[in-house]
Amino acid sequence: MPTTDHRRRAVFLDVDGTLMQDGRYIPASAVDAVRGARARGHLVFLSTGRGMKELRGPVLDIGFDGAVTNGGGFASVGDEVIVSRLLTADAVTHLEERFAAHGVHWFFQTYDRLFAGPRLPELMAGYVERDRAAHVARARERGLDPDEVEFFSVGMKVFDEPDRFVAAEVAKAVILSEDAEAVAAAVAELGDEYAVVVGTIPLPVGNSGEVAPLGVNKGGAILELLAHLEIAPADAIGIGDNWNDVEMFEVCGLSIAMGNAVPGVRALADQVTTAIDEDGIRNAFLRNGLI
Repeated sequence: MPTTDHRRRAVFLDVDGTLMQDGRYIPASAVDAVRGARARGHLVFLSTGRGMKELRGPVLDIGFDGAVTNGGGFASVGDEVIVSRLLTADAVTHLEERFAAHGVHWFFQTYDRLFAGPRLPELMAGYVERDRAAHVARARERGLDPDEVEFFSVGMKVFDEPDRFVAAEVAKAVILSEDAEAVAAAVAELGDEYAVVVGTIPLPVGNSGEVAPLGVNKGGAILELLAHLEIAPADAIGIGDNWNDVEMFEVCGLSIAMGNAVPGVRALADQVTTAIDEDGIRNAFLRNGLI
């Protein structure tokens, strides 16, 4: 049964696995739910590990009141940046050295740019080539023209030119490797000095991780944003599916895991809604009286 609670709420939505499936598909029911909640006076924010460069187009076209991005490195209301938590230039140099020593690939995120480590573009190009071949095969098996079916690959990232890189602007690093043990070793070494979350990028093999300044996470940024808006954490709702959503769950008065969430994350949530492709966002909004 939906609730009849009409107090103004601040809702924080993770993107990948929560609002967007497979990096490309946003259920129409989720779009309608976000717009419906805002029409009723609620505030709806994105809360994602992505930077602004990867939020252009269909995601932002939905319409939001602001965003927590880069895993908590930044938080904004409209176009005003309220929170900015960056790595130091020395930390960026240190991370580059350690990533290279462990043989993992990496890229750095600023507020609205991505900068690749030296061998990452080649790896990503390989992912795109492999995924395109699989895409063509699947389309033909279904009797469809591959060019008329939307294609997506985890390797489809657009990196900025190296000469635009400024170490002092970096909020977060992302590491990935087809060697899961190499990622594990890097995480084990860096975990005491930095905030590290593992397994947030869906790779065909291997593993990934996010590395941010110690203490930076979605939850901390959300608390600062709520204080700026003079909204009590009890009136905040966090919806997510993965381990980088845990701190968001901890600070929001109500935490909701997607039906497709990692089992351990589902266990930490106050509620579990249906999966992303089973109208999970809409069902969560209905249950809690947002629409």
